[in-house]
Amino acid sequence: MEIPVLTRFINGLKLFFESKRLRWFFVIFIVSTIFTILFREIGRFFEGFATGFIAIIGGIFPTYFLVAALMAIIGLQRFVASDESYKRSFIYTIIWMLFSTILYAMLWVTGMVFFLMIGVSFLGWIAFQAYLSSRSALGYAEKVQIESRSKVVTFVFGSLHLLSYIIVIGAFIVLGIWNIATSGGLDLPTAAAALIGAGFALGFNFLNGLIMIRERKRVTVDNLAVLGLFVSLYVAYFLYNIMKPVSATVDLVSLTIDIGISVFFILYAMSSVGLTLASRAHLDTRWKITSELAATITFFLASGYLVVQSLFDVLSNGLLGDRIPDVIKLFVFPFVALMMEVLFIRRSRKEPRPVVVPDFTEESEEEPITEESKEPDVDLEEVMESEEEPTYTEDVEEEETSDEEEETDWE
Repeated sequence: MEIPVLTRFINGLKLFFESKRLRWFFVIFIVSTIFTILFREIGRFFEGFATGFIAIIGGIFPTYFLVAALMAIIGLQRFVASDESYKRSFIYTIIWMLFSTILYAMLWVTGMVFFLMIGVSFLGWIAFQAYLSSRSALGYAEKVQIESRSKVVTFVFGSLHLLSYIIVIGAFIVLGIWNIATSGGLDLPTAAAALIGAGFALGFNFLNGLIMIRERKRVTVDNLAVLGLFVSLYVAYFLYNIMKPVSATVDLVSLTIDIGISVFFILYAMSSVGLTLASRAHLDTRWKITSELAATITFFLASGYLVVQSLFDVLSNGLLGDRIPDVIKLFVFPFVALMMEVLFIRRSRKEPRPVVVPDFTEESEEEPITEESKEPDVDLEEVMESEEEPTYTEDVEEEETSDEEEETDWE
């Protein structure tokens, strides 16, 4: 049995495996991800050693994908990775990795590395995640729009809005009690950041509720209720990462959840990019984003985010620093969701209503006769004469030929 959501997810991922060049980029990205996560965990025991490897070597991979994206923009991606041979791609990769190392060193000297890694890739990946999550929430609700709703359906969507408050408030209270009861080391800056972020999420739910009241007579209210629920679930997950007790050893449960969520977001972003490019492939535009450009930009943002996140994790030594990514997400996700909500409402109001095409078959008899549709006046006698004359002559000719045949027979 085919599952539509899973089918769309797989079809979107196919973009990154449709050629040898794209598959090679994906392999390099997997290598960079394993390298970054591995040294992040080593840094919990050998901070100085792991920090140097992540900062010096880990940043080469995002720089490589940035260079590959720039080459794809000018249409020279064939010189970065081959579409015919993996061996040639390996040779190209060695050359471009050396170039990326030199460029990365120059970025450190000029100070541009902080802008690219933190300002572009790190914050850009968080904003990209928030955008995709908000768009998906609105899209899922849009597929199940209900034109005429009963009181039961209205109560269900109203309950979703109330549930959004309960999830945020309940997550903050439960995690706070859990941390205090286990002496999890909840310091004041971490608690303040979590409290402000939770308040920001509640503010989003409040504004979302006001918009839902204004849109209560339109089908878009269903989308807004589902969006509020999605944002609350994300906020609860971010609160968990911020307020969970600090462990002196490797927490396999938290590590598994963290890696699983990171992998899911990466694959989900890749699938969304693939579906977006597939939907725009038929459009006649002056400049189209190629699959190589889309893949390299996605890998640049994701790899840069993992490097910066790992550095925060290693350098913080368990304080607020390793939770900075989730604190930022706690503020960015509700803000981006609110912007997406406003754009969605504006777009839904601009959509034209379907045009009702009349059934001309039933009204064909009553259709008024125009001058063009009138048949020209023709004399009935002329038509009859023109139709009878050829028939009469043919008959006469046939009779004459038959008489001649009879005379020849008699003779």
